[in-house]
Amino acid sequence: MTKRNGYQPKPRNTNQRQRKKIILLATEGKNKTETHYFRSLSGSSYIIRFAPGNYTDPVNLVHALKTEFEDQGLETEMGDVAYCLIDSDLDPTKDIQIENAEIKAGDVATVIVSSPCFEIWYLCHYVKSTRQFSSNKEVIDTLKRYIPEYNKSMTGIWSILGDKSNDAIKNAKELERHCLELGLKPHTVAFMPSTEIYKIVSIILNE
Repeated sequence: MTKRNGYQPKPRNTNQRQRKKIILLATEGKNKTETHYFRSLSGSSYIIRFAPGNYTDPVNLVHALKTEFEDQGLETEMGDVAYCLIDSDLDPTKDIQIENAEIKAGDVATVIVSSPCFEIWYLCHYVKSTRQFSSNKEVIDTLKRYIPEYNKSMTGIWSILGDKSNDAIKNAKELERHCLELGLKPHTVAFMPSTEIYKIVSIILNE
């Protein structure tokens, strides 16, 4: 078919179309645990970025995440994704906070919950235990049986855990299944022990 005189097809943004996909994360407060871990996971298809801010409540975390997603010009159609990482912290008030955060997240962001804390994910690299923890400190003390030098600001954690990632994914899924079989409601303090971090790690490792 003859093109109209003087017509030029609109050029496609090939650089934009070929760029790596972005995983944008929001984490609670000044906690560097998740940051140190995920910085090591940028792969051939994904780049890990973090939303700024030191928010500790889930709703403001999601708000900051969605704002940063928009400010960076990210697009779900391009495969970019946004995750808000929340610990239940054995705090009953978190139940309604997480519920409100999920409403605010809409179709842009996904709320990822660890109960009681992120270190459950680290434990899953070594063991699948349905033990009921009474505090975050108890989780960390248990983790130190496997990583004696562990602390929340520890760097290089990926070099310790990396080759156990598939075991961690499997164990986290089984913990989740166990909680569901007990009739517990996801994204609540009672849904414990559990962690949804495996959902993020799975898409990065299987890129």
